[in-house]
Amino acid sequence: MAITDNFVTSLLPLIEKLSAEADFSKLLFEKTFLPTEFNKANTVVTGVKNGNVVPIITDEVDYESFPFVDANSCDTTECNLNTNYSGKKWELGLIECRIPICLRSFNDDFLIFWNDYKMINPTTEVTKKYLNTALIQFLTNKVKNNLNGAKWRVAYFGDKASTSDYFNGFNGFFIQAEANTSLVVPIAKNTAGTYSAQQMTGQEVYDTLVEMEEVRLEKDWSATGNEVIKMPEKMARKFASYLNSLKDKDCCDGMERINPENIQTKSYTKDNMAFHGVPIMPVREWDEIINKTSELNGGGGNNPRVQPNRILWSPKEILLVGTQQREDLDMFEIWYDRTDRKVYIEAGSYLGASISLNEYVYAA
Repeated sequence: MAITDNFVTSLLPLIEKLSAEADFSKLLFEKTFLPTEFNKANTVVTGVKNGNVVPIITDEVDYESFPFVDANSCDTTECNLNTNYSGKKWELGLIECRIPICLRSFNDDFLIFWNDYKMINPTTEVTKKYLNTALIQFLTNKVKNNLNGAKWRVAYFGDKASTSDYFNGFNGFFIQAEANTSLVVPIAKNTAGTYSAQQMTGQEVYDTLVEMEEVRLEKDWSATGNEVIKMPEKMARKFASYLNSLKDKDCCDGMERINPENIQTKSYTKDNMAFHGVPIMPVREWDEIINKTSELNGGGGNNPRVQPNRILWSPKEILLVGTQQREDLDMFEIWYDRTDRKVYIEAGSYLGASISLNEYVYAA
């Protein structure tokens, strides 16, 4: 039943009926997974413009500099400072939503749930005002969480060839990584016909890392020493479980536990693994996006996903997210319109993703 009066007024007579009439399931605030703050987990470059060259200069040593010269001559030998600029350019896309909220539209069940969750007894004008403010803050946070998830979606899974407006603004990290086939290690199980058949074993994850390392060692990366191996959290959990199940703990050459002295058990976890000194970073957001977007989940159930197994090995600083904004990646506004009595929340981000140098290995 829709509320035709102010939602606080409608809430008051329902409080005493909480235990008797409310469906208990509606009183539970479901704490689902919230994406890691995108701006903190990724390298963000502000103040860029669409079409600008990605600002990467590598500080490589030129071993053909400073030649011998005639010590008796006043002529000066000129040398070039050869620098390796990124030839890639920023391609930005705008993601944006406006959400109208009519406070009269919340039904009784939701309002009972909200009152119980906030543990507020709205008996005074001050508390009533707070309940109104708290509800708007709740919805505001939901919008911000959705925007945060959208940034993960487009930065990594963006695909200009897609027909979906949720993906087709620009090519994200994965599509860019696929472009250089010499840096790609194929994962056979991604082509399986069912989701269950697509699941990799821990041994297969390890074997894939070994293949990736072989490709890595053939390349001369300039940005060494700050490398990271990113993979879906589900893969990382399975891999850790596999390592812990082995009787021969020395089976997998190169596997290490990060800071083993700081953990009570000496077992592997998704968060403490390193391969030849390179930390493995589980990315839960990849699992979420693959399984919860119609573009990638194949309809759900046991239907095959679009490349559910992915590993990206690179220096941290070459995966860049650019925005035209000067101070923040996001745009956010909230206002009340008296003409239609609605609260509006408008949020968005004008961003792009760039693998600035071909110093990575991608398995998919």
